[in-house]
Amino acid sequence: MDRLWTIVEREKIRIRYEDLSGIPEKPLGLYIYSNIIGPVITLDIGLDHLRRLKKCVLAEEIGHFHTAPRTNMLRAYTSANQRIMQSQDERKAMQWATDFLIPDTELTKALKAGCRSCFELAEYFDVTEWFMYRKLGLLKMCFRRTGLKVRGKDLFETEMLPCDIV
Repeated sequence: MDRLWTIVEREKIRIRYEDLSGIPEKPLGLYIYSNIIGPVITLDIGLDHLRRLKKCVLAEEIGHFHTAPRTNMLRAYTSANQRIMQSQDERKAMQWATDFLIPDTELTKALKAGCRSCFELAEYFDVTEWFMYRKLGLLKMCFRRTGLKVRGKDLFETEMLPCDIV
């Protein structure tokens, strides 16, 4: 978590806590860039007691800062192209977050050390299981882009090399 707060301080990202449960999509965090005050990340107040989830949400929102979103989650898009762009923005932010908290080289070390389930890997990296599933899903996409069709269980048996997709 300290590495995330270092980024927040270095990049002068403002952090706010609010009740986000009133927003229809029920987000746990939001990234907004304001021309007046700069980058702002709003985290749901309910995250205060959920350390791992807060870490994962904060990383994903910092991912939006680093990947420059083209869309706004608070806006309803009617065009298929705009919805696709929004999905791409979310994937890029999640890719950044999972790569930051779970680098491919460290994942390889964890697998070699004997971690054989998402639960064990989530414990090893101190992230939520859902976040670990996302990392593995993004990794499968990476392998597919290189022509390899990999199933989830194969990731625990495959010799992995770092994979950059953005």
